[in-house]
Formats: sequence, structure tokens, C-alpha cells
Amino acid sequence: MRWLGAIAISILMLAQHALAAPALERGVNLSHWLQYEGRQPVVAADMAAIKAAGFDHVRIAFDPFFLGWRVEDGADPTLLPRVELLDKAIDMALAAGLDAIVDFHPRASRFEEMENSARGKSAFVALWGALARRYADRPVDRVAFEILNEPQYYRPGPRAWNDLAAKALAAIRQAAPHHLVLIACTEGSRVEALEKLAAVNDPQVAYVFHFYDPYLVTHLNAPWEPWRSNVNGMVSGIVYPAAQMTISGVFFKRGANLREASGAVSKYMDQGWGPERMTKMAESAAAWAKRNQARLVVTEFGVLRQGIDTGSRLRWLQDVRKALETAGIGWTVWDYADVFGVAQSEGAVSRQADGAIVPRDMERVRRRFEPAALEALGLP
Repeated sequence: MRWLGAIAISILMLAQHALAAPALERGVNLSHWLQYEGRQPVVAADMAAIKAAGFDHVRIAFDPFFLGWRVEDGADPTLLPRVELLDKAIDMALAAGLDAIVDFHPRASRFEEMENSARGKSAFVALWGALARRYADRPVDRVAFEILNEPQYYRPGPRAWNDLAAKALAAIRQAAPHHLVLIACTEGSRVEALEKLAAVNDPQVAYVFHFYDPYLVTHLNAPWEPWRSNVNGMVSGIVYPAAQMTISGVFFKRGANLREASGAVSKYMDQGWGPERMTKMAESAAAWAKRNQARLVVTEFGVLRQGIDTGSRLRWLQDVRKALETAGIGWTVWDYADVFGVAQSEGAVSRQADGAIVPRDMERVRRRFEPAALEALGLP
């Protein structure tokens, strides 16, 4: 009868292995490292500081094109010439005691290839199969794969994304049957788009939305399009929560479309943006998760540092963080040290046109967390 006991133990161990997954409760995004121009390099000291601050995971945003990926005719879609940079990033996080989300995060201009090009879709699925094979030996309870950051799919519609995500998941499962896979909803991962996301029959899949509402707070005075040209670039004096501001404190910039800008400000105030509204949004997401017996993670939320005043920024971070935690939703703040950062570079640095503070020496990086931001995030 001993063999029956051994079989039972083996089955139990397999079940535990299959259900093991990173907790992903409190994390931070490592942006502008393996994407864009790579202006925010991360070193081992950063990982140690992130762990010491109380975070349990990092989201490693990588642009496959930054790493040399090509989808042109004749190109090998499984080839990522600079993949060793991603290897190093994952292993650096694990060595620091941090779990890692491997986040497929191309530039917005590349999304059309994922949405409308048969060649792009095929290459996307093939690359995920290759990445799964490469990282299948990384700990199941430490590493997760996020298939695509903020899928858009306004024109082809959510069904097209659901189909492509299912194909990418199938490719991953051939090599990594037990790793956690994150699938984001469409329309830039707005919470409302969860209703259009097809939950799959896989206990090792979690679902993603991003939390940047209201954009008049989080992207106020963002110096890039479309924010620079819309109402976010027309006003100043916005305060969060809305109950603490008056219309008399709002300044409309020269050249602003007064009708459009004043309408946006009035709408923000009338909608009563504050902790109660944040709680309701998180609760609606949690209700979707309950209906679908699904796990949710918010892999981005944050406020532009140079936009709204610091007090409003910190109150927004705190209110969203509390709303998510109360709803049982893990979170990853955007971002670590760039323009939304909860930390900033010190020493020999330069300020970029968009407000980012960038280290001059990419090998000697020194950063400091903003204590008030950590407090807003509920970290010691």
C-alpha cells in the first residue's frame, strides 16, 4: 500500500506545482530600461533598494524591437539578438528576492503590426513560444509572462485580441505549462474593457487592467501627444480630490479652447473624483473577476510627476492603492525612476525635455526613493 501513498504525494506535489504563482501584490515598473532609448538603466543596487522598500515584484517592460526583433519577410520571428539583456534583468530581479513580470511592451507605433498584419501576428506568437522555451526553467512561483502591454484593438475589436491572446497562450503552454500568464484587456487596458475580455480555462492565467483615471489628473501637462494638444495641455490648477478644488483656482493657458477645457474641468468636478469613486471602480473590476472566477492584477497606475501638484499626486496614489488592496487586486506602480517615478536619479544627471532625470553614467547609477510616495503606497 506504500505505493498508493507515494502516488498520492506525487499527485499533491504536482497540484501544488501547477498552482504555484508569484504573489504580485506590490510591485514597481522598470520602464525606459529595455525600451525606448534605454535611458533608465537598472543595476543590482536598484533591485536591492526596491526589495528593501517593501515591493515584492518588478515588471520588466521590454520592447522586442529594442532588443533587435524583426518581423519583415524572411526574418526569423523567434530571434531576439539582444535577449541576453532580458536574461540579465530577470535574473537580477530574482537574485534580489523580487518576483518578475516579463512584459512585452513595444512602442505604440508598432501595435498595428500586432493587430492587423498576419505576418506580425504570426511573429508575435512565435516569439512568445521562443521566450517560453528560454525561460521555462525560471521558477514557476517567481516569474510571470505578460503577453502584451495595453492592447488597443479599437478597430479590429476585442474578439481579434481574444483570438490572438489564446494563440500566444497556447504557444507559451507548449514549453511553460505552469507559469503564470497575464492577459490584458483591450482599449489601452481601461477597466471598462474587462467586460470585453474572454476569460480562458486556465488556472494559471490572471487578467490585467490599468488605472489612470481621471487622465486630467494623471496626465496633466504631459509634454507628448495626444495630451499636449488636448485639454490636459490647456489648464493648470487641477486638484485631487475634486472636492478640494474650485473653478476659480483653475488657469486656462493662452490659446486654450475655453469651451472644451472648461467643460472638461466642470465634468471632473461634477463627477466627484475622489476615494469613493476609486473604490467603486475597483469594486466593479473585482465583480468581473468574481463572475469569471478570475484573478486580477493592475500592472500600471501612476501620476506624472511634473503635472499636478505633489499633494494631489500623493493623494491619488494612496486612494487608488487602497481601493485596489481592499478589492483584493495586486498592483504594480508606474514607474520606478522616470517621469512617473516614485524614485529619482541623483548625482551626475541630466534633465530631459520631457522632465525625466537621467543618469549621465549608465554604469554608475544612484537613485533615491521619495519617502512620501512610499508612504502613499503603504510601504514601510
